[in-house]
Amino acid sequence: MTRSHRNRPLVYALYANAALLFAILAVLLSRGGNMSPLASAAPMTPQPIAGNGNLYLMPGQLLNNVWGCYVLDTDNQTLCAYAYNGNQLKLMAARSIRYDHMMGNYNTHPDPDEIRKLVEIEREKIRGAIPPATQPSAQP
Repeated sequence: MTRSHRNRPLVYALYANAALLFAILAVLLSRGGNMSPLASAAPMTPQPIAGNGNLYLMPGQLLNNVWGCYVLDTDNQTLCAYAYNGNQLKLMAARSIRYDHMMGNYNTHPDPDEIRKLVEIEREKIRGAIPPATQPSAQP
């Protein structure tokens, strides 16, 4: 019994595909054995907030590849964000938070009043529920 010659192009394509995948694997392994630049990075541990008196500093990631810090001034009630690009520190944003913490419900979803009403409805259901009937005990 002879094999069909019409499958030969498919076999060649599969071999070419396997060779290409092997070449990609070789390139990735030649980069130091890491499949991803993030794979070799140690897990980031949150840095503590440093501060004394009225200034508090917290390092953080501002954008995808931009690191910097946040500075909170409790006396002046201001918050600043600084970015560090390797050789200079740049002020990215600053704002007064004097009135921010006085806001009750700003740009929240769902509205806290809506949640309060739902909780009250649930509590009313519990209060208004009929307790299960108790079985009368047998009297001798």
